[in-house]
Amino acid sequence: MKKTRDEGGDGLGPQLGRLWAADPVAKAPPWFAAKTMARLRREEDRKRGWFGLPRWVLLGAGAAILAVGWLRWDSQPSVADAELFAALDAMVEEDRESRWWAGL
Repeated sequence: MKKTRDEGGDGLGPQLGRLWAADPVAKAPPWFAAKTMARLRREEDRKRGWFGLPRWVLLGAGAAILAVGWLRWDSQPSVADAELFAALDAMVEEDRESRWWAGL
């Protein structure tokens, strides 16, 4: 069982404990409260991300967007080399025909 300050729980004995308990607690200077409040505001601002949202919300949304992008990237249609070369050949043939019709 933990002893309180009044009971001399710090091992000083009952008489010294009573003397210590009778001593008023010193108050902090006014500048200490101002600096502490400023530090707490800075720490609170660091916890917030963009648009005033908590960082964990932004990180979760970023991870979800990354996961959806990753899954959709696998489902993208791929173009085979043969299809690509066939399209290039068709483009070259169309260019030849238009030059022939233009008389070039």
